[in-house]
Amino acid sequence: MIIIFIGTFMNTYIHRTNSRLRVRSDFIRQNPEQVKSLIENLKEIDAIKHIKHKQYAGSVAICFDEKELDCESLLDVLSSHDWTKENSKPSLVEHAVSRGTKTFAKGIATMALTRLVGPSVSRAIMSI
Repeated sequence: MIIIFIGTFMNTYIHRTNSRLRVRSDFIRQNPEQVKSLIENLKEIDAIKHIKHKQYAGSVAICFDEKELDCESLLDVLSSHDWTKENSKPSLVEHAVSRGTKTFAKGIATMALTRLVGPSVSRAIMSI
């Protein structure tokens, strides 16, 4: 059996050097028009040398002149436009752990209730 998971969850990823900044996030992937608008504004800045936008990957890489613009300032601009905003949805692992914990707790409660009051009464209580 082969299981293929096509995920929709992504953590914000930031990679920076002195002259390059890459941001990958759900916001970039899910808001292409807002991202394109800011990219057009950024292209007008002389210190910005090149911008590469991969919409389906949710990634934007910006090359800039570090003598005229520092990485922190650029990251502040991107953050103010929500590019680094974390998705409020839980990750696949967080979701699985949460579901597993609930299932485990329900199983323990059912076993304890069955021993305490008997199988027929515990079934009636658990069905509520």
